[in-house]
Amino acid sequence: MGDGLSLFQYLATMANRLQRFFDQFKRARVAKYDSTTIAAQMGINGYGFRNIVMNETNSMAIAAVYACVSKISSSLAAMPMQVMRRNADGSEHVPQSNVQAVLNNPAEYSTAYEFFESLIAQACMYGCGYAEIVREQGQPVEFRLLNYAEVRPLNESFSAYELQGGRILRDMEMLVICNLDRMSPIRLHAQNIGLAKAAEEYGMQYFSNGGQMTGVLSSEQPLKNEQIEVIQQSWNSSSSNAGTKLLPFGFRYNRIGIPPEEAQFIETRKFQAEEICRIFSVPPALIQLESQTTYNNVEQQNLMFRQHTLLPWVKRIEQELDRKLIVGTDVLDHYIRLDMDAMYRADNNSRAQFYKEMLQSGVMSINEVRKREDMNPVEGGDTHTVQVNQIALDRLQAYSDKISTDGGTEN
Repeated sequence: MGDGLSLFQYLATMANRLQRFFDQFKRARVAKYDSTTIAAQMGINGYGFRNIVMNETNSMAIAAVYACVSKISSSLAAMPMQVMRRNADGSEHVPQSNVQAVLNNPAEYSTAYEFFESLIAQACMYGCGYAEIVREQGQPVEFRLLNYAEVRPLNESFSAYELQGGRILRDMEMLVICNLDRMSPIRLHAQNIGLAKAAEEYGMQYFSNGGQMTGVLSSEQPLKNEQIEVIQQSWNSSSSNAGTKLLPFGFRYNRIGIPPEEAQFIETRKFQAEEICRIFSVPPALIQLESQTTYNNVEQQNLMFRQHTLLPWVKRIEQELDRKLIVGTDVLDHYIRLDMDAMYRADNNSRAQFYKEMLQSGVMSINEVRKREDMNPVEGGDTHTVQVNQIALDRLQAYSDKISTDGGTEN
């Protein structure tokens, strides 16, 4: 009984120590932990493939992950953000808006491009990107980019957030750009990404051994421990250098590894890179993965990227900016638009064809086209014109008679 009581006291003491440790850990670093992830977050073990520890930080060392995150965040950050106002004639840009000034210069120590690229990159990696909205007299004046690990939602409705240090911010004081269901794609697909990392490490070990596979040296004669150590050290030291290896008399080398060609090393790495593209919904050609790629394929993949990858992100960002930045009576007729047409600025042919069709159909005037190209207006360029090579069917006979009459008179 006494031993049992002692054991119970020992377990209770250890439980109290663990509780104090976790309480101190929680106070020191506010983050999102649960029973399935806390070990990985503390560095005891991690998500991934077998013993390959994967998290958001070291996953960026994998080329395909870095390329996908960079492609999405840089493409969105490059889009102009404009404050628009609805009126009786449609919509117009409001360049003097206070919100437009914040979007143009969101942070004191970074450009707008760098700020939004970092914010969206965190959303791609962690599931959410956070920035504090600094206001004066109710109007936004600045953003402060926050580290994802230093922010913790206080409830399931996400109406308030706790920052490291215990500061509480309401939802309207936080700019939150979210991925699907606020979940990290890297954590959800740690097995896939871990397999890519395992293939990378396999290649590194293979080439660091001079292209030689792991094997076993066997002897027909009994050996002493000293002899085994000498031969093993000699073989290991010579295995890192290319060339012919010499085995002592009576020894045989038995390979136990699988050559890269038998393990389909290249195919595995290529397939895992394509899997990562599927995770982030980025067409493979856009991160320089050649997979029966032609010019037409790349053009179609660019359209797919714009329609199926960037457009959902654009809607998330626009609606979050509208909800948090447009305040007061401006909510009735103001909104924020990300100009996706800016993606075509580097494609002269597509841009020229677009303007040609807009001019011929009367949708845009010459001065509107020149304005979009940062060119000065020209006299008479505000007139909208249309082509006249089409005619209504019910007037076709009259038009034909007029042409015939005019032709006869001229002859």
